[in-house]
Amino acid sequence: MADVLSQREIDELLKALTTGDVDTQVVKPEEPKGIKKYDFKTANKFPKEQMRTLNIIYENFALLLSTFLSGTLGTYCEVNVVSVEEQAYYEFTNSFPSPVILAIMSMNPLEGSSLLEVSPSVAYAILSRLFGGLATATGTDRMFTEIDLVIIEKIIRQFMPLLNEAWSKVMKIDTLLDRIETSSQFAQIVSANETIAIITVSVKVDDTEGLMNFCIPHISVEPIAKNLNTRLASTGTSYGKKVESNKDAIIRQLYNTQLTLHAVLSETAVTVRDITHLQPGDVIQLDKKIDDLISVKVEHLPKIIGSLGVKGNKYAIKIADIEKEEEALNE
Repeated sequence: MADVLSQREIDELLKALTTGDVDTQVVKPEEPKGIKKYDFKTANKFPKEQMRTLNIIYENFALLLSTFLSGTLGTYCEVNVVSVEEQAYYEFTNSFPSPVILAIMSMNPLEGSSLLEVSPSVAYAILSRLFGGLATATGTDRMFTEIDLVIIEKIIRQFMPLLNEAWSKVMKIDTLLDRIETSSQFAQIVSANETIAIITVSVKVDDTEGLMNFCIPHISVEPIAKNLNTRLASTGTSYGKKVESNKDAIIRQLYNTQLTLHAVLSETAVTVRDITHLQPGDVIQLDKKIDDLISVKVEHLPKIIGSLGVKGNKYAIKIADIEKEEEALNE
């Protein structure tokens, strides 16, 4: 009962309050340093492990895309991952420039749709190079024409397999382009408050630089969350199996590369006058006899020597010898 005031103490306290001898200001307790309020509405849904795995996946994709763009555009291209962060979908869509390229993709077995945003500077630099110009981003404030959208859609479809290859160390996916939009109103793939992972990629074509953003909703990765493991991505295992090495992959792609073969019957010289006066039924005299061996070129290089014949109802070449690369160099 020590905390209970006596009547005398109560009277003295009231007298002190009346005369102002006691400070009546309420003292607020000091908040401990280093502690901040936590809002459960904005809790992170993507664990750090998943964000690190996404970073590894898209770093691999950046290497593949830089090689693809350099070969397709015939100029120096550099692609790098800038950041991997978590946002609300409405924050992402509010940052869209105008105009913009929005590619809506399905990435089976991921649920729903994913989104790729291509900045106008990157899109116009690609279009300029494909039409034979310099990689400039002039006129980026104009709207994309139907021809522009068709070409950009074709380019995006061509690097969909690169996404599949980049994801292959984690799991097998099948990426398909559903459609291209230029307005965020027609690209509402999830609700506005849905949490998404934004992978920002910097694309540099010659001296022109811009951004590409990959948007992956949290609800899409929930079914495959256990596969987003940094250890699996870094060791190159998928479903417990070792992913083939880069050497094996390159050899496999080379074996499936299609080449054009040209059988050169003979070479002769004629004048322009003779060419302009050729008529059906005219005969061109060649330098070789009918039983002489002829050369077969693989693309533009002579590789095969054979004799002309017939197989079934089609002309054919019977291989007599293979020209070695050393022999061609000596010649």
